[in-house]
Amino acid sequence: MPRRVFYGWYVLAASVVIELFGLGFGIFTITTVYPYIVDAFPDWSRSLVFLPTTVIILIVGLMSPLIGYLIDRLSIRLLFVVGIIVQGAALYWFSRVHTPAQYVAASALLGFGMSGVTILPNQVLVSRWFQARLGLVNGIVLGATALGAAIAPALITRIIEASDWRTAFVIVAALASAPPMLVVLTVVRDRPEDMGLQPYGAADPVAHALVRADGCTLRDALRVPTFWVFAAVIFLGGMPCYSHNKHILVFLKELGFDPISAADHKSFYFFVSACGRLVFGWLADRTDKRNLLAVQVLLIAAAFPLFFLVPAHREVLMPALFLLGAGYGGLLPSVPILAVHYFGRAHLGTILGAYKIAYDLAAAGAPAFTAALYDHYGSYTVAQIWLTAFAWVALLLVVLGLPHRLTAAARAPAGARVDPARPAVRTELG
Repeated sequence: MPRRVFYGWYVLAASVVIELFGLGFGIFTITTVYPYIVDAFPDWSRSLVFLPTTVIILIVGLMSPLIGYLIDRLSIRLLFVVGIIVQGAALYWFSRVHTPAQYVAASALLGFGMSGVTILPNQVLVSRWFQARLGLVNGIVLGATALGAAIAPALITRIIEASDWRTAFVIVAALASAPPMLVVLTVVRDRPEDMGLQPYGAADPVAHALVRADGCTLRDALRVPTFWVFAAVIFLGGMPCYSHNKHILVFLKELGFDPISAADHKSFYFFVSACGRLVFGWLADRTDKRNLLAVQVLLIAAAFPLFFLVPAHREVLMPALFLLGAGYGGLLPSVPILAVHYFGRAHLGTILGAYKIAYDLAAAGAPAFTAALYDHYGSYTVAQIWLTAFAWVALLLVVLGLPHRLTAAARAPAGARVDPARPAVRTELG
């Protein structure tokens, strides 16, 4: 009798569809259209043009603690359904904007919709279904986001060049809604227990119960310095990545690249990022997670200064995009992996919701920070200096401030007694 495929792999495939179409074709469409918004509304400042990114991601970040709380108490499927409907409506609304107020309002609505379909619910979902190979499955989920981001710029730019940017938003609204809704309704299930199954990698019911019970609360995590150091690394390491994600098309346009060529370069960057997420996710199951994080941040810190050379030496662009894409690709999967590594799974939704504030603040703040410096100085040079410094500070924090693992005493809840002779329950099996 042939062995049945573990249902968690179907759930993982559904998460890939949700991330690729829902998130990959969501916010990354907005960033692709920025050069056309600049041309369509020449009296708008650069800060206003790039404001949707800040509004969207700031709302997603501020909603993260609430979403994490709801994930631990309600159905993830319900959150997906509501998020997909709201996000699709917001993307369609973008095709009808004519004023700054409409532009910002559509951005806010998209932020609320994305809160229900973005990375956090999918990370918690696959972490419930998989105990072994957690690094790999998180890399696959996040790789799907990057793959969507790689496909979107080239596809959307070609649609716009063949028609216009308003038509492109209508098409994207359909792409970001229909496939995710289909897999949510037909495939996604919240927990393996709902189907009488155990998570992948749980050797037996006793081991499964021990793993699920392991981990500290958010309140306990907040009293550990490692929590705050890692949050700072996420923020500072993410700043240059998120600035580059949102400004690269305008940056290349000002260097004389035609729209399709610029979009193809951005797609290359996200394709490398997708590959990086898979590779680093696979490595996270097999090597020291803190050292792997140091490599990822080092790639970002080494890549970003190369962009200073691009105006005079265009041959530097592709290596710079490769290094930055690989580093950025590894950084995001490290968040849930190290959260589990340091603090366990028992309250993962709430802890990841707190960490999501850090990288959403970077994602929201970096484009606005860069746009404000551009408006003030008339070029990207000063912003690049600051962003390079952020990356190197993040690297120092990883090397000097993050331990390889927490002691049992550090992970124990406040007031709990810990027997130093007894090892902590393992949180990663296989």
